[in-house]
Amino acid sequence: MFRKVLILTVIVLAFSACEARADIIDCNWVGGADVAWEEAANWNPAIVPHNNETNTFNVTIAAVITDGNNIDIRLEESHTINRMDCNVTGDDVELDFGSWASGNVELAFTDANGIMNYGRLDFGQIDIAGNITNASGAYLCIEDSDISGNIFNQANAKLELEGDVQLEGDFDLENAGTMWMWGPGVQFYTDGTLSNTGQINLAAADCGANKIINNSSGVIRGWGNICTEDEGELLQNEGLISASGGVLLIDTANNAIVNSGILRSEPGCFLHVKVLFPGPSQADVNNMGKIEVKSGGCVTFYCNLLNQANGEIELLGGTLAATTITQTADANFAGFGTITGDVVIEPNGLIQLTGPTNIVGDMQIGTGATLEISDGTTLITGYTTNNGTIHMKGGRIIPQGGFTNNGNIIWEPGPYNNIADFNLDGQVNFKDFADFADTWLWQAQL
Repeated sequence: MFRKVLILTVIVLAFSACEARADIIDCNWVGGADVAWEEAANWNPAIVPHNNETNTFNVTIAAVITDGNNIDIRLEESHTINRMDCNVTGDDVELDFGSWASGNVELAFTDANGIMNYGRLDFGQIDIAGNITNASGAYLCIEDSDISGNIFNQANAKLELEGDVQLEGDFDLENAGTMWMWGPGVQFYTDGTLSNTGQINLAAADCGANKIINNSSGVIRGWGNICTEDEGELLQNEGLISASGGVLLIDTANNAIVNSGILRSEPGCFLHVKVLFPGPSQADVNNMGKIEVKSGGCVTFYCNLLNQANGEIELLGGTLAATTITQTADANFAGFGTITGDVVIEPNGLIQLTGPTNIVGDMQIGTGATLEISDGTTLITGYTTNNGTIHMKGGRIIPQGGFTNNGNIIWEPGPYNNIADFNLDGQVNFKDFADFADTWLWQAQL
């Protein structure tokens, strides 16, 4: 008797468990343009997707539309579903997702996939609780939204941010495709990591994260602001960061920037690098990659710049500025233009100036170090201390701020300019000696 009761009890509990378990419903969008999520007739089956104790929902919104017609889905209240797949394609077609409520409503997801976009998706003024993946070949636009989840922009995908977009919490944005932030007032920030292996284009926009990693294939180009804020970690550049179209500011709140890629200013553009509130051991920017300063451009470090071994500085007629620029042994520094700040060439280091250059600061040439000047005049407004070698290959040095020479000075003709060509006519002849005598010998007697 007891055995029969036990079996019956198990059967009843099993049926009860089946009834308590929620069914998963695959719900497909069949609605038209500019209609509400909350209308059951817009779905097949005709049930408004919203998880409850009885049912949970996987939503699919797919269509091929021509003639430039958009699908507009409006939310009047917040909803929770498992996941949502979007695949709307066609000519100039977008899926517009937004809110009819007075403030932002939330669309929450229980599945780790969250939103999977395979077509063209545009949503704004709604908050998303879940992950978002923009698949290869897809287009996604996010406007004025708070997102509690990760964003994955895959290779060959396009992601556009408008207004104020924030990842709430320790969530990451991984960009392997192309990302745009256009226009004044566009802001993106995450408490997590912004990792870039694709291309990020800025136009008067603010892009911030707790940590920014621009990987070796990553490109960040444009003008605006790139920052790590509050207790942010370092900005690590292994790819290309280029000021293009205006002024690009890079700043970190507590830690410095490590560059093993390329920092560049395009012609007429300015790249400013700031370390805000640096600690005692975090005041330097370490260059282990390349810094390019093109004609009319400027790269400014509001701190010390240390050009480490295998680091490269290419000055192409622009301006390089820092508190102190230190050139270490086995680092490369070549070009011409303007250098603002004190310059220290450490023992066995080398700087090669290949054209007219102004140095606004002190110059210190260490033991065994070399300052090489070719085919141009180098004007040093600060004090020059030479404990190594000044090697002039058809060039000239004017130590305007004073000069102490404890080392060597080597003079030799250059391939384009001879140091004995005093009248700068391209030839070395008796006229040069006459010009030298008129300028220096006769005036010295007065």
